[in-house]
Amino acid sequence: MPLGPLFISHGAPDVLTVPSPAHDALKALGLAPRTHAVAVVSAHWEADAPVRVQSAATPDTIHDFRGFGPVLERAVYAAPGSPSLAAITLDLLREAGIEAEADRQRGRDHGAWIPLALMRPEADIPVFQISLPGSDTAAVALGRALAPLADRGVQIIGSGSLTHSLRASLAAAEAAAPHPGAQAFRDWVVPKIESGEVEALAGWQDAPLAGFNHPTPEHFRPLLVAMAAAGSTAAELIHTSWSRSALAMDIWRFGG
Repeated sequence: MPLGPLFISHGAPDVLTVPSPAHDALKALGLAPRTHAVAVVSAHWEADAPVRVQSAATPDTIHDFRGFGPVLERAVYAAPGSPSLAAITLDLLREAGIEAEADRQRGRDHGAWIPLALMRPEADIPVFQISLPGSDTAAVALGRALAPLADRGVQIIGSGSLTHSLRASLAAAEAAAPHPGAQAFRDWVVPKIESGEVEALAGWQDAPLAGFNHPTPEHFRPLLVAMAAAGSTAAELIHTSWSRSALAMDIWRFGG
């Protein structure tokens, strides 16, 4: 059975080191025993026309954040890359009419390695990334093109955030109640996830409070990739909680 794609709300980098419901959920989630590799589309790597596929055998760990202390800023997630699967992915994208190139220099950003350090701390399974394209429709097309990877034992992960109002979150305590605007947006999104309406969600920028929750689109688009990669309307909510009032820490599995 193919591995069902995941959408992970990765939260702040300190989800790795600070106990929270999302921290515990990622540790409990782990990776399925039949996982041969992991392909991540992260909010923190945007590149379009061409989409880029990380092809390094040993990608560096990128510390693309500040202010979270020396432990996180020196942490390394040393999982190998997979040049062979990167080559297969490039073929899939090109067959789907998506312009794509290999990237041998790009390291692994925190949208990939932070959740995986909780899910698979052994760092013994190959991990490679695919860049996030520049539109919602392109994100859906990317997900559909990646779908065959699941048949090869590749766990596809879209890593972003269901809601992402940083301004509101920075003004709130970690355990604060959900912001009404963030809750309202989540209430709009979830029924569409549950019914597999990926095309409707590709129009999310017209949703109520879309701009409040996602002033920029990069943290929402990995959801579209993961849903489209499933080739199925089945959706399972693995975890939901709130961080700093405005960050919905949802984890969803699709298809599978």
